[in-house]
Amino acid sequence: MYYLYKTKNKHSNHIHMIPALIIWLFKKYGRPFFKKYNFSFNRFVVPVRSASVTVLFVAISSMALAQEQTLNYNVLHSGQTVGHLKLQQRKEGDDTFLNVASDVKMRFIFSINVNIREDSHYHDGKLVCSHVSRMVNGKQKANKITKANGETYQLSDDGKISSINQKQISNNLTAMYLKEPVGLSQIYSDNFQQFVQVKQTDSHTYRIDLPDGNYNFYTYTNGVCSKVDIHHSLYTIQIQLT
Repeated sequence: MYYLYKTKNKHSNHIHMIPALIIWLFKKYGRPFFKKYNFSFNRFVVPVRSASVTVLFVAISSMALAQEQTLNYNVLHSGQTVGHLKLQQRKEGDDTFLNVASDVKMRFIFSINVNIREDSHYHDGKLVCSHVSRMVNGKQKANKITKANGETYQLSDDGKISSINQKQISNNLTAMYLKEPVGLSQIYSDNFQQFVQVKQTDSHTYRIDLPDGNYNFYTYTNGVCSKVDIHHSLYTIQIQLT
């Protein structure tokens, strides 16, 4: 034990001697070299310092340009939590990316597990592309794409191609979670691939009537959607901000 302790102490002393040795070597050989060739520390230190500041500025700018926001919701049926919904927004310069992922498991006569994914990409306020995918009990029930194509939008519904004569879509139903639709009379539904009417029914509450006869209420708190009441012919569920 004494031998090991003594060995460690010797090793530690050698480590502490290294910086002193480096300083001595620099004074003996490094400094005369710089003087002989008339080199200046500033020629090396200043550029390195400037480069470091530039890299730091670029890193901070990148962090400022890439902004992310996440909203989490519980899905309720008859007062019981039956699922969750997560919305993520990422901004990079003029580009905005929205992603919604919801997983709901309900039981009527038999168990139903619904997984929905919705993605939207906006550039300078214009919808560039959106995708809706819905799985029910592991089987795909919807696969819909809306894509800007010149003066129109090309639509794909499970491979069936069509289009709508619309130059720009500025808001879709996914974006309603992030911003209260003040002053909007209609909004684009990526699932139904058409515009639906927006009706204000109360202070910070809006009703959306869907083409299939169902309807939703969106309620806002501080500009962000805090609750969605979904009225379906077979059920009623609530999506509440956590």
